[in-house]
Amino acid sequence: MYFAHVLRAPLPDPLPEGEREVIETERLVIRLAKVEDVPEIIRFYRENRDHLQPFSPAYRPDFLEPATWLDQVRNRAHELEAGAGFRGFLFLRAQPDRIVGNINLTQVYRGASQSCVLGYNLAAEEEGHGYMTEAVRAAVAFAFDHWGLHRVAANYMPRNARSAAVLERCGFNVEGHAPAYLRINGIWEDHVLTSIINPSWKDSPS
Repeated sequence: MYFAHVLRAPLPDPLPEGEREVIETERLVIRLAKVEDVPEIIRFYRENRDHLQPFSPAYRPDFLEPATWLDQVRNRAHELEAGAGFRGFLFLRAQPDRIVGNINLTQVYRGASQSCVLGYNLAAEEEGHGYMTEAVRAAVAFAFDHWGLHRVAANYMPRNARSAAVLERCGFNVEGHAPAYLRINGIWEDHVLTSIINPSWKDSPS
């Protein structure tokens, strides 16, 4: 089992009394964005748009507007506080103010499912260093060890060889293929469906 160190720290405004998780690995800090990160978020997506768009839903016209991301900072803080998702950005420890990617745990289901869905992307210039493998392992550890979930699902387009390799290295197993599964960049794309199961899952006390 891969373990990541989870810190708890105050949320940025408007939820100063809440909490947010920061996942730390050997080379990365994975955390929610703060208000002061908004210019850096816009820089990240502007510089990597051509790289990310073929594997992402079509960006909204206001996607790179500061107001959009100020709303996102607040919405994502509320989402985490409610236990409904964790949408974090990747920062290198060596460059703590520079975003190199993001990783999301969303569609969190409790009850009989106890599962979530993993998504991620990485800056073009940072590929090939193993950062995303490190981040995925840490996110799965967070989902299993901190949230106590039983299953993490992750899906990728068949032509996305890098994503397939990351998930395989992290222990995800292919479950099947779904035709026209998600609308990516304006086109309904087939996806390979994968998941990883928590081998140490225990039911929470009643």
